Order: sequence, then structure tokens, then C-alpha cells
Amino acid sequence: MRLPLLLMIVGILLLLLGGIPAVFEFMDMQGFFLDPTASLFPAHWFIMIYGFFGALIGNEILVALSIEWSGKTADNKLIVIYLLSIIFASISFLFISQQLGFIFTLLGMAILLYYSREYLGTSKLGLQPTTYNWLLFYSIMLSTAIVALQLGLGYTIPYVNLIFPASMILAVMDRDVALVTGIKIARHWENVLAFILLIIGMGVYPNGSVLMFIAWILSFHASGLYRFKGRKYPILHLTTAWIYLLLASIFVFNYDIYIHALAVGFLFNTVFGVDVVLMDLFVNAFERRIRIKPSYVPFVLVNLGLIMRFLYDFGLSIPILLLSAPLQGIGILSFFALTLKQVVMTK
Repeated sequence: MRLPLLLMIVGILLLLLGGIPAVFEFMDMQGFFLDPTASLFPAHWFIMIYGFFGALIGNEILVALSIEWSGKTADNKLIVIYLLSIIFASISFLFISQQLGFIFTLLGMAILLYYSREYLGTSKLGLQPTTYNWLLFYSIMLSTAIVALQLGLGYTIPYVNLIFPASMILAVMDRDVALVTGIKIARHWENVLAFILLIIGMGVYPNGSVLMFIAWILSFHASGLYRFKGRKYPILHLTTAWIYLLLASIFVFNYDIYIHALAVGFLFNTVFGVDVVLMDLFVNAFERRIRIKPSYVPFVLVNLGLIMRFLYDFGLSIPILLLSAPLQGIGILSFFALTLKQVVMTK
């Protein structure tokens, strides 16, 4: 099995390990009579961030973007060590100790940081590093520092770890929004400033609402999404993602809305919307060009479930809202299932 594909499969398995307990936990909060995964829930956030998103981001940096920039993937040994680090980190955090989980995570981050230097040199086509190259590097550097800080403190600060995937998404969007919309981003400084303000705003939660709001204005304006030009599917997902980023900056006083507007609304809608990134992963995993017909089913399920969750957070309690967490989970899994099915059936 090719390493990029193995890394992706491990990521999906970690998605299940981290996501299923969250589904039952939220249903338990709503009065559902059964919660068979209660003992696994405390590790939910860690596995989702450093397990699932760690696998996705690792595949991007070590494989997909690497081939585009340098013409080759990272060394197989490096990919294997990174793969083992996220597996051992998740297992350790879940069954042994949080500190050991962070030690393995720090190893994985060190690998990404070490390899991301590749993006600060000249590309195979002779191109010099762009804004996204530098933002990518600084995102990993800062995320490594956040992991090291918690390891040194001896305790976790769950919400601050979202800076890892959120900052990485914002960094890569400096490049990928243009690929999707065809609109050239002329004001890269807006993304740079948005990147800085978003990180600071998330870092000083719950006092960073104004900073996050300014970051939203700058990044949304830089994206050009308000022009509604480009393919409808990614434009819908990305515009929705930025709406959730706005909601997160406004509802900082409600922890559940804040966290899930970022973690599900912003991050997953972006991952689903910028399918050119996912296609890079599949192209390199299967070594052939693949054309995927997107489905709107995951979009509807994930966002319907998330809206229902927010309604519950605002105090509305009716039986149908029990479907909130399952809809989100099924929506996320359906995206990968539908995409993988088309990949496997492509000749």
C-alpha cells in the first residue's frame, strides 16, 4: 500500500475514533439513554486535532504540496515516522497519559517543521516562496510551540490547539482560493494580517472576539468569495466556512458554539470545498489523474446537523435535535466514503 494512501486511511480511522464518542456524548447531554463510548470522549479533541487533522495536514506537507513545489515527496522513512507519531500520540493520550501523547505529537510536529523548510527554497520551476509558503512554515512553527508549551506546563489547554488546523487552513487558503475561484489574490498582506490576528484572537480566548472579527473581514475580503465567481460547489462550501468563522468570532461567550463553529463549520467546510487539495492527495496515492464528481449530500448533512446543534445550545430542546450529532458524523464520513468510492472505481 502506498504511504500517502495509508496515511489517509489512518486519518479516517482516527476520525472515527475521535468522532464517534463525540456523537454519543452530545446525544447524552440531550438525554439519550445510551453512551457506550463515554470513557473515550476526554480524548476526542486531541484525536480530532492531532490525529485526523494531523494526518490530513501531514499528507499535504509531506506529499501533495511537496510534489507540486519540489517535484518529490518527503523521504519514505520520514513519512513512516510521522505516521507512527500520530498513531502513538492518539493511543497514548487515550490509554496511557496526556503527557506521552504530547511527546509523540511534538515528534510529529518537529518532522513537519523540519520538512517545511523545503517550501522556503526555490521550487522545481524556479519560483520563489510566496505568502502561502511562509504562512505554512510559521503555522507549523507556532503549532509546535503550542504543543511544547503544554508539555512544559504539564496540563492541556484544549481550545488553543485549534490554532494548528485553523492557521494551516488560513495559510493554504492564500493559494487555494485562487485555484478554486480563478480570482487572483492581489492583497496578500490582508491574509498575513488576518493570520496573525486570528492566532492571537484564538490564543486569548474568550477575549479575542474583536481580533477574530477583524481577521474574518480581512481574510474574507482577500478571498474574493463575495464575488461568487468560480465553481458553485467549492464557492458554496468556502462561503459557508467563512460564515462559521464569523459566527465563532461573535459567539465567543458560548464555548460549544465557538469550538464547533471553528472545528466543524470552518475547518470541515473548507476541507470539503477546496477539493483540489484532496484530489492532490488521491492523485499521489493512486498515481493517476482522477476526476471527482462532488456531492452536495455531505454539505447538507454536516451543516444541517451543526445548525441543529446551535439551536440546542441556544436553549431549544425538541426530540428531533437528537439527530444533530449523528447528522454531522454521517455527513463527514459520507464525504470521504463517496470520494473514495469514485477514486477506487476510476479506471
